[in-house]
Amino acid sequence: MSKRLKILFVRPTLGYGGADRVTVNLLQAFDREKFQCDLALMRAEGEFIDQIPKDVQLFDLKSSSLWPMWKPLKKLISESDYDVVYSTCGGASMPMMLATWLSRYKGITVVSERNILFPPKKSKAKRRLMIFIKAFLYKKVTWVTAVSKGVAKECKDILGVPSSRIRVVHNPIVNTTLLDGAREKVDHPFFNQFDQIILAVGRFEWQKDYDTLLKAFQKVTRVNNNVGLFILGKGSLESHYRAMVSEMQLDDKVCFAGFDKNPFKYMATADVYVLSSRHEGMPGTLVQALACGAPCVSTDCPTGPNELITDGENGYLVEVADDFAMAERILGLLNNDGLKSKFRNTAPLAVEAYHEKNGVASYFDFLEK
Repeated sequence: MSKRLKILFVRPTLGYGGADRVTVNLLQAFDREKFQCDLALMRAEGEFIDQIPKDVQLFDLKSSSLWPMWKPLKKLISESDYDVVYSTCGGASMPMMLATWLSRYKGITVVSERNILFPPKKSKAKRRLMIFIKAFLYKKVTWVTAVSKGVAKECKDILGVPSSRIRVVHNPIVNTTLLDGAREKVDHPFFNQFDQIILAVGRFEWQKDYDTLLKAFQKVTRVNNNVGLFILGKGSLESHYRAMVSEMQLDDKVCFAGFDKNPFKYMATADVYVLSSRHEGMPGTLVQALACGAPCVSTDCPTGPNELITDGENGYLVEVADDFAMAERILGLLNNDGLKSKFRNTAPLAVEAYHEKNGVASYFDFLEK
């Protein structure tokens, strides 16, 4: 190419979520000979803010929330010469498209859909309004990226985006940070207290359904008294889950370990990794766990897990909110070293598309067409 494409990535913050980590990975690993990348954040804050490469210019839009960010973003776009404006957050995609529309931006626009469009428990009226606004704004978008085939289908069926303008992207999750991190020794004392460890990683939110995980774990402890549950994460429902653990009299068997920038060493060490979500887009922690060779039990939630796991071959799938089936599958792994070994060997093969080189390419290749 005669010149590098100049790209502005747009996000709310760089917190501890999966999409935040993916954005940092993209900014660290993109092809510097083909692209120049900058980053605009609703607010310049978050756990990963210090990992932005020095050659990536950061713009702090200083917005109180997502929708008002369109105004400073419109000003930035109007005063700049970006070839591409690129959202890596479903929530930021709408104000980004509003900003590009009102600024009469003529370049390439890319939005991101990272979850199902109608999550359970969300207000249907509000979701319908959001879908209406998205469908209107997305008529003007150049490309829609979807993190799974299931999400891509929803973009086509619900938002009316033509398949020719949808690209399934693979988050560049498996990189040297993960592989090196997986080799680090776990020195947390909780791992020395039990013969076997079950691991979960994710925010304490309704979507992640730790209620089902804790109910399943309680059933597991009735059969296996020397197993612990180690949870990495934080969120609005943490006090609820701590109270639930106390009511179950499992305080000595459950560790709330908070946020850790290196969850990979725990994934590589744990006997079983569990994803209990009610819904996802493409669960990054499940990709990471599989890459680390963790024997995995996941809900077959919409969308993503069944695009990664073939039940019984490289992990287990169970129905959403079925704590009985979850407990049964966990116990099946804890009691079968041969099966655990099989899953440890086959799991990494399922996520080759998510290795850094392949994943980064999926986010950039279509821009050059």
